[in-house]
Amino acid sequence: MIIKGYIKQAWNLMKQNKLFTGIYVAGTGLAIAMTMTVFIVLYVKFAPIYPEYNRNRTLVLKYITRTNKDKTQGDWSSNIAYSLKEMLVELPHLDKIGATARTDFGSTTVVVPQSQTSLKVSSILTDKEYWEVFTYQFLGGRAFTEAEVKSDMSVVILSESMAKTLTGSADAVGKQVFINGKEHQVCGVVKDASTITPVTSADVYLPLSNNSRAFQTNGLLGGVHFYMTSVDDSDNDLLKAEVQNVIDRYNQGDTKYDWNIWGQPDEYWKSTFRINMGQELDMKELVKGFLYILLALLFIPALNLSGMISSRMNRRIAEFGVRKSYGATNARIIGQVLSENLFLTLAGGILGILFSYVIVVMANEWIMYIFNEVQYVNPFEAPPVFTFEMLFNPTLFLIVLGLCIVLNLISALVPTVWALRKPIVECLYSKR
Repeated sequence: MIIKGYIKQAWNLMKQNKLFTGIYVAGTGLAIAMTMTVFIVLYVKFAPIYPEYNRNRTLVLKYITRTNKDKTQGDWSSNIAYSLKEMLVELPHLDKIGATARTDFGSTTVVVPQSQTSLKVSSILTDKEYWEVFTYQFLGGRAFTEAEVKSDMSVVILSESMAKTLTGSADAVGKQVFINGKEHQVCGVVKDASTITPVTSADVYLPLSNNSRAFQTNGLLGGVHFYMTSVDDSDNDLLKAEVQNVIDRYNQGDTKYDWNIWGQPDEYWKSTFRINMGQELDMKELVKGFLYILLALLFIPALNLSGMISSRMNRRIAEFGVRKSYGATNARIIGQVLSENLFLTLAGGILGILFSYVIVVMANEWIMYIFNEVQYVNPFEAPPVFTFEMLFNPTLFLIVLGLCIVLNLISALVPTVWALRKPIVECLYSKR
């Protein structure tokens, strides 16, 4: 009954103070929309989504730096040599390790049979284990075998949309397609991965063969990224230490160069922020930047709303005096005010989350690059597509609820407590 009374009174106050209600709900909605947009972007970068459901136990090794021991030459940084994989496969806490290399944008072409025209597509080179690290849904066929990778066989795995483009159907296994002027046999078709997950999104997947540029190595300098899964996510730190021990032992045996992997392998979420090859990832600055964003998007609007509520409390002091004279406690009055404002905040929260989805969908071509130091858009890829699991999930709704509660406490609690500090008599005579 008490909650029902609070809701009824909140509704009456909303009707009596339409201007205040409109400004409060709009301000809350805008603050939550901007904050939720940031959280949606981060969720897509960090959370387990197709086909990267193993993100929580995935470690990423992207870059390595070579330094002359005698300091006669400058440092040289690049991707990793595939040969390093042989040193890592027997690590105790390693489950799987796969390698991948992206081809240059636009360097892969396919022939569309219906029109006999060439189409530039995105492609990824992979080894066999890549398909065990990532959890693609095969609509038909299978992943590459070890023999197909090592012998440079002309096989290809197509995305569902590319299979339909080239063969007219997703049922393309066993058919022949022309890639870079060479005939390839389709051995598998996978459900499309959104370009929001650039590590795994491609039109065609080719074997990481010995003839590819990724194998043109110089020591440990090469052309691949390694994605490795630990046996359990609690083993991530142990696996990282084991990889570093491998590099340390290699350094002891190399009389000419020192090799540095700069704190890698990274947890998957950290790897999305590692852009520069030859330096440590500064997590303190990264966290500080997100705190500044949160302050600007959430707490500053909360302070403005708090000022509005404080002005409103001055007009309700007499009401509080009457209620206190009839035995209402400060805690009861504070509970009522917080409930009223929570009702308004939830209304703004619903408006805010709907608006955040509009922002993300409408700005899909650039929104996922806002936290990257280097921003680029692949001209040969379709605009990013947000799937249902990326936008609608319990985590995001819990975040919205938490934001509403925090915003409500910050904006309403302080002015209410301040107003209730006045004695009953002063409250009763405040409007006389």
